[in-house]
Amino acid sequence: MISVVIPAWNAAATLGRAVESVLIQELCGGTGGTAGNGAVRPAAGGPDAPMLEIIIVDDGSTDSTACVAESLADRNPGLIRIIHQENSGPAAARNTGIRAARGENVAFLDADDQWLPGKLGMQLGILEADPELDLVCTAMNGKRFLLRPEQFTLSFRDLLPNNIVYTSSVVVRKSTLAAAGGFNEARICSEDFELWLRIARRGKIMVLNRPLIRYMKGRGISARLWPMEKGELETYAIMRREGWISAQRQTTLRWWSLSKYLIRRIRWSI
Repeated sequence: MISVVIPAWNAAATLGRAVESVLIQELCGGTGGTAGNGAVRPAAGGPDAPMLEIIIVDDGSTDSTACVAESLADRNPGLIRIIHQENSGPAAARNTGIRAARGENVAFLDADDQWLPGKLGMQLGILEADPELDLVCTAMNGKRFLLRPEQFTLSFRDLLPNNIVYTSSVVVRKSTLAAAGGFNEARICSEDFELWLRIARRGKIMVLNRPLIRYMKGRGISARLWPMEKGELETYAIMRREGWISAQRQTTLRWWSLSKYLIRRIRWSI
């Protein structure tokens, strides 16, 4: 089974589109089946039942997110589960979804992002073909990673300078998430980067070099640049405390990260 975890906070305007992008995915082979109209069928008993569930975690929304989620669940009986919790942040919301997941594999999708057709089936095929593989992610927004092959592995060292594991593109084994400790709920920014580094440190990450998600940066991104930068610097500090990078390596990464931040700040000011 594959469990799709969608954390949602005040996402009434975008949640429907995100869920619909999951419903158009086609699962084949041992992963599950498709309905006659190409949409996935609900997870249920029986050998022919497709193994997919959608878990929407309403993270204390104050808009009509809960109503939108209930409407989506009513239109797709047996396929969508909704969990309501007090506002605790994206890390806690994703961890709630992970704990509730029935599947051996977990996919993440933010409520304002969308998947393109074929994404989930391709990633599951790659994951199932290699028992040693822990996580599969993709490119986004119509752009492939330059000078990279169709598929390439991403080591801990490769990932350190740039987080190219986009959360809404990830399909990962649930056992891998448990071994890595899940998302760090004490953090607001860069908690995903920390988790991907922990997974890369002990396991194997594969990048499918196809842009199979639409990542929506949303409003107010310029105001969040510095908190995001501080989060990345804290991630490097955590890696240093774990003994996974040297003090010299941390210093180099800090300067590199700050340089990227200044470039982003200049771009957003133009």
